[in-house]
Amino acid sequence: MENSRFPIRIVVSDDHPVVLMGVKALVASRHQSLRVVGEATSGGELLVLLEREPCDLLVTDFAMPDGDGGDGLTLLRRVRRKHPRLPVIVLTMVSNPALVRGMFTAGANGLVGKAALTRELLLAVQAVMHGRTYLSEQVRASLAKASVDIAVSRQGAGLAVNRAMLSGREAEVLRLYASGLSVTQIAGKLHRSVKTVSQQKSDAMRKLGLANSSQLYDYARVCGPRF
Repeated sequence: MENSRFPIRIVVSDDHPVVLMGVKALVASRHQSLRVVGEATSGGELLVLLEREPCDLLVTDFAMPDGDGGDGLTLLRRVRRKHPRLPVIVLTMVSNPALVRGMFTAGANGLVGKAALTRELLLAVQAVMHGRTYLSEQVRASLAKASVDIAVSRQGAGLAVNRAMLSGREAEVLRLYASGLSVTQIAGKLHRSVKTVSQQKSDAMRKLGLANSSQLYDYARVCGPRF
């Protein structure tokens, strides 16, 4: 979405004061074209702020205390549902392919790694305010290393991915596995064979782009009980 308004009004959301100060300092360096009009430190606080403070761009952390805003993906979906045309840049340390896809699917227009904040945020602002997507160098490198095929789209959220949906049984197996149960325990609980449960777990992880149990636990920690 191209925006001709100057200065561009920005809402910033992060629970770390140092990050908030860093973003505001960058914005201040472009004082004629950018202006911070509000800041929040939790998901719930952000949702309230967006209702009362008109803005042209949201720059938000992905993993904040929810404050009734929900987990990271839930918060993005709620923002997108209430503010469908608002460009959103996500600040994150996450480079897991499934979570990256999830962020764009949930409504992000750009992703900037916190380690590259000062170098890349202004580039991301320029890109998303002209209707393009932005994926930080750090995240692109991680995705390339994981051999994930991601194509930039000119429509919708801007990132087109071939995301296979989990079946109800696959999602159930992943939820139980992420909660700490073994494949054998899940098989007993669901009255299925160990072979069936193992296959459903493998199929679900493949669909989500998760390579190992560590990535699955990370995915579950951020996304909560929903797959």
